[in-house]
Amino acid sequence: MEYKELNEKRHSTRGFKKDSVSKETLEKVLAAATRAVSSQNTQPWHFAIVSGEVIEKIRECNIEDLHAGKPFDYPGGDAKGGVYKDRARAIGKQLYGLMGIAREDKERRAWWGERGFRFFDAPAVILIYTLDDIPESYNRLNVGCVVQNICLAAADEGLGTCAEDQAVYYYRGIKENLQLPENAQLQLGIAIGYEDPDFAANEVKSEREPLENVTEWYGF
Repeated sequence: MEYKELNEKRHSTRGFKKDSVSKETLEKVLAAATRAVSSQNTQPWHFAIVSGEVIEKIRECNIEDLHAGKPFDYPGGDAKGGVYKDRARAIGKQLYGLMGIAREDKERRAWWGERGFRFFDAPAVILIYTLDDIPESYNRLNVGCVVQNICLAAADEGLGTCAEDQAVYYYRGIKENLQLPENAQLQLGIAIGYEDPDFAANEVKSEREPLENVTEWYGF
């Protein structure tokens, strides 16, 4: 598939089929993705690919910690304000609308809020981490580039993805079930699997600002 077609096809998948994804397919995705831009070729990304019983155990820990009201371990957060918050609210309205979740429906809204902690019930999740001997500025650039490549390479293999920092808001389940290095710095997770075409939220195609709203030209 050509890049332009892939770029248009890629979107955040929030509902997956139960079908597992083979290790060979995931290896193809990651091998292609690691050709990403890398500052000074540092390639600081590391991947923990989780499926089967292990992903279920992590999901359970995440939901337990969420229901217990434990503070998040990961320093993530929502859009702070202005146009950025407006855009976040707009996509939220689209999702709630398609899923038929009313503003006053606290039970369904709570259910929806849990889905990110469950990796949207995908059959696998790619957890991306770096090591603390690489400057954070390198991590932001390199991780962002490899995440985009993973999502595009996955689309080329017929897979859906959803990149989410919510996947690493809690560390307990990950630490108890994976053997990551002591100095591992969790960055985010990518839910990955075969998209469920009947899941309403998968119909969302987020809008993008017109180029003239975010671009300045000099010397042309």
